[in-house]
Amino acid sequence: MDSQVRSILEFISAIKRTFIIPVYQRNYSWDKDNCEKLFSDLLDSLDSGKKHYFGNIVYYAISTDFASGYSELALIDGQQRVTTIMLLLAALRDLTSDDVAKNNIQSTYLTNPQSSEQNRVKLKQIESDRDVYEAIISGNYNEEDNSNAGVNYQLFKHLIKNSGRTIAEILGAINNLQVVALDLKLKEQGNLSESPQVIFESINATGKKLSDADLIRNWLLIGIPEKKQEEVYKTKWITIEKNAGSAEGVVDYINRYLTLFLSDKINKGSEYRTFKKRINRMFAESENPYEDALSSLCHYSKYYKWIKYPESIADISPQVCEVFSNLEEIGSEYAIPSLMFLSEKADNPKSTFDFDKLAKAAGYIEDWLFRARITRNITTGAIGAVLAGLVQLIQKNSHGEDYDETIYYELSNYRTADIWPSDNEFKHAFERFDFYNTRFYKNYVQRKLEYYISNDRINTKPASIEHIMPETLNVHWRNILGENYTQLHAEYLHTIDNLAPMNQSDNSTNSNDPFEKKRPQFEKSSWKLTRDVSDDYDNWDIETIKDRSKKLAELASKIWLSPMPRERQLEASKKRTPQRVIDDNIRSFVFKGRRKAVPNNHFFFI
Repeated sequence: MDSQVRSILEFISAIKRTFIIPVYQRNYSWDKDNCEKLFSDLLDSLDSGKKHYFGNIVYYAISTDFASGYSELALIDGQQRVTTIMLLLAALRDLTSDDVAKNNIQSTYLTNPQSSEQNRVKLKQIESDRDVYEAIISGNYNEEDNSNAGVNYQLFKHLIKNSGRTIAEILGAINNLQVVALDLKLKEQGNLSESPQVIFESINATGKKLSDADLIRNWLLIGIPEKKQEEVYKTKWITIEKNAGSAEGVVDYINRYLTLFLSDKINKGSEYRTFKKRINRMFAESENPYEDALSSLCHYSKYYKWIKYPESIADISPQVCEVFSNLEEIGSEYAIPSLMFLSEKADNPKSTFDFDKLAKAAGYIEDWLFRARITRNITTGAIGAVLAGLVQLIQKNSHGEDYDETIYYELSNYRTADIWPSDNEFKHAFERFDFYNTRFYKNYVQRKLEYYISNDRINTKPASIEHIMPETLNVHWRNILGENYTQLHAEYLHTIDNLAPMNQSDNSTNSNDPFEKKRPQFEKSSWKLTRDVSDDYDNWDIETIKDRSKKLAELASKIWLSPMPRERQLEASKKRTPQRVIDDNIRSFVFKGRRKAVPNNHFFFI
């Protein structure tokens, strides 16, 4: 490895040299504050005459034509700073009226005039930034473009015009920027001097911190031969990003992907470290471990997309789309690894596990998860542990490909605790649960109840939820409830029996009028759940509320499946395996006896 301290202009001005930003590097990301700070430092350097340290630039030669002396250099670190300087130089070029200075900037720093057309631009960007950047360098930039590179280019023109300094002075200030240029010499004498991942991790990058998704992308692509990097990036990594939906989504997807193969929850922020360990084990015998790992990651991202964006599977299986939508609505993040495993099996035309069985299997998870949360017999931590280990249970205990029945059996016969609430437990908790203040649940539950009692499936989400007994009690309602009205009002206000879904067309007044005045609104509602209130009850008091509560709880016990009768005897694990960890969580979190209960208005989400 060779290092030299030199001016940034000296570094980029070398002839017969093109800098390549590898596809595994992130997009150009310097913002207004970064650029303004750089320009301020330049002016300070101009006034003081002192040199200014501008960081490291780390590179290695991708290819060298020894006959002509022409080299292509891959920038491993420093591409953000080099790109920014190029944009600043382009702004200086476009603002000077001196043709000699204009040509000097263009031919010395921005382009290689004597090179082929392919290598004419001295800094070759990754594809997402390439068109805008090259338009700026060629002088054909459309100022209506609002890309990051374009915005910063225009900002520099503005700063230069208002600086009161000449083009020559600012160019001199740029020459005061000192960099440490590190040549890794990866291909010296035709051999790699160090493994790609060791080189990558040894770089102390400056600027914005890379996300775990950035680190994984870079680590995988840097291990693939340069000639294949762009192709693999376009066909595989871009697919992963699209399926995950966002940069944050990629990190979440990788977390679930790791859980799928490790059968244990992965702590946020540890994805990169964990991923490397898993890949090194799984693809240890592979001739192309990095590419194979990327192919696997790309393959499973398809199923992550189905689960996170259920409309993407609607044309394949409306039934699966509906169950996935339900799970996404109620929050089931830790179920994603199991659902990815099941989706991959159902997508295989040679498998006997088809999409109907996938819908059934996902439905079992939905039913168990909903019951467990309503009764709160286990906490969020225990639910997450069960779901993280569910893939292992499916793979270990399935007979053939009866994954759906295995899920039902394993959740009904959990080894160390009864984690699937019975009908009696569920109905009692359902009657007392605060649905109104629970995110998403008031819509989800109302819809599920409505679909069960009505063939009309047009109502998917109520525009509002009417409190039959109002949130603010007047004299009339206090008299209806009696002397304990404060306690009864608090106990039943937000429970399922006192809630009536309404659409905009239902013309709900949301008032605290007597029940007799509300009944005509309920009678005309587009929701059968609400019409039934008018049809079944002449008044609304505590006994009426309790009666509707029991009826709805009975309906709920039929909608959300109960467990099968226990067949496996309860037992304790003897060895501390991944399963033992799950069992320990269950034992720690099951609420029993006199342990403190969770407040009725508190709810957990996975």
